[in-house]
Amino acid sequence: MRRRANAVRPGVIGVGGVALSMLLTACSSGGATGSADRLGTPGASVPGGSAITPSSGSSATGAAPTDGAEGAFGRIVLRSYQAWWDAQTDAFGRSDSDGSQLRELSSGQALSETLATLDELHRTKLVMTGAPRNSPVVRALDLKADPPTAVVEDCLDVSAWHQADSVSKTVKDPAQRYSRYVVTVGLRKADSRWLIVSYQREVGRTC
Repeated sequence: MRRRANAVRPGVIGVGGVALSMLLTACSSGGATGSADRLGTPGASVPGGSAITPSSGSSATGAAPTDGAEGAFGRIVLRSYQAWWDAQTDAFGRSDSDGSQLRELSSGQALSETLATLDELHRTKLVMTGAPRNSPVVRALDLKADPPTAVVEDCLDVSAWHQADSVSKTVKDPAQRYSRYVVTVGLRKADSRWLIVSYQREVGRTC
């Protein structure tokens, strides 16, 4: 059964990770020295990775309980979410990354989009430098679903996270870029792990 109460926050999760294919800009440019196009695309629908929402027609103003069993699971969900961002920050920051760590933490749309972003960064000879800041909250937790699901909402700040040449590290950000916006992420429990399966950028919402 889904419940809502106060937000679950593990203190300050801070600067520790990020990424997915639609983080920086709505504009794209081709060529080996251009921006990584997929960093600017909205979330695509990928088979096996349909978005998880709190409930039909519900708003994003509620939050999962912070105490009891659900509160404990909420904290596990946030740790899984943070680990996913840490893995992406590391993978996107290296020109030799094969994304293997991403496969352990995500599936469906989230994995497909992240690997596509990594491929695009390699193709354009770019890496990501610096790091974003995030402030996630568990908005919904359904432990009775099969498999259990969770929804995390985050205020994502990418103002200090930049595209750069993989060799010289010269910043090559797109001309127009988003700096902070809301993202909604769906997770599903797989055995003992919580996997990130969907990602939606909401650039029209401020935070």
